Amino acid sequence: MIRNNLSLGKHGFTYQKDSKLYFLLLILSFSAGCLVGSIVGSFFEFNSSLSDFMGVSSLESSNAVTVFFHFSRFHLVAFLLGSSFFGIVLLPVLSCIRGFALSCTAATIISCYPHNGIIMAAVILGIPAIISLPCFFTISIDGFMSSARIFHLVRGNSAPRKDKLYARSLACLPFLAIGTLLEIKLVPYLVSLLT
Repeated sequence: MIRNNLSLGKHGFTYQKDSKLYFLLLILSFSAGCLVGSIVGSFFEFNSSLSDFMGVSSLESSNAVTVFFHFSRFHLVAFLLGSSFFGIVLLPVLSCIRGFALSCTAATIISCYPHNGIIMAAVILGIPAIISLPCFFTISIDGFMSSARIFHLVRGNSAPRKDKLYARSLACLPFLAIGTLLEIKLVPYLVSLLT
């Protein structure tokens, strides 16, 4: 009896196969967004929006709840899309937008600050992304699986529940809170050392 509970079985194998396929689709969308974002951020001037973004010292005086929702906005949208059948189409688009926003901002910072732009981009975007991106892809993959299940149910087909969208989203909340703390406390301090 214990041996049967420990094995993945047929449903566990299809879950792993589906999640790898969805991850591949989402990472390709993310990579395409990164490529376009780095090109756009390198060749076009965004000095006014960058000066607004570089006001990271204002994060210290911001409300923690506001910074949390700003930090986890893509995660929240991925969760909401995962609870509808529109997520099949819109989650890869969201992944592409996430990649575009991240790399466009990084390329803009690097092009505006030629001497220490790479370090500034790594501090401003890289430190929060260490926590943010794994949580984003975790929620997006399970959201994609949930969305595919809802799509099959809407079409009148039976679909076993394979996703763990709600459990994994709740598991990501403490990490997103830690990322928010890093965004509020550590990033402004490191940026003040670099400027």
